[in-house]
Amino acid sequence: MILLPSVLGGLCWSGAASPGWTVEPERPQSPPPPTRYFDSDPLACKPEAIRSSYRAHLLPYADQSPVVLARLRRLQDDMTLASLKRCVQKGLLLRKEASTLFRELGLTLPGTPIPPAGAMPPGQAPQDSVQPSTRP
Repeated sequence: MILLPSVLGGLCWSGAASPGWTVEPERPQSPPPPTRYFDSDPLACKPEAIRSSYRAHLLPYADQSPVVLARLRRLQDDMTLASLKRCVQKGLLLRKEASTLFRELGLTLPGTPIPPAGAMPPGQAPQDSVQPSTRP
């Protein structure tokens, strides 16, 4: 008699007592992929390489909307600034060269919003679009 409840319990939990219903074993979660960081090297830290790659990286996205381009530009600025910092920290670029590139490329500090192309700063209307009202 003691065996009967354990056998019936096993049938209920295994799905045999209920056709069409099965219990799949829980799969273990896969580990997160490893994070890889770009390791600056002497060639990547040359001012000419930084200039040319900065100018070329957004070219494939030229057909995107101004809002998307502004977000991509924010990401590009953040990545370029991080690269400049790493190059200076590793002694592969002088601080003066990094400052010059920052200004020359028009980089912005992280967190600085980049308005979409053609957008005016808040509170300022474009002069061409201001027309007198024709309402009575």
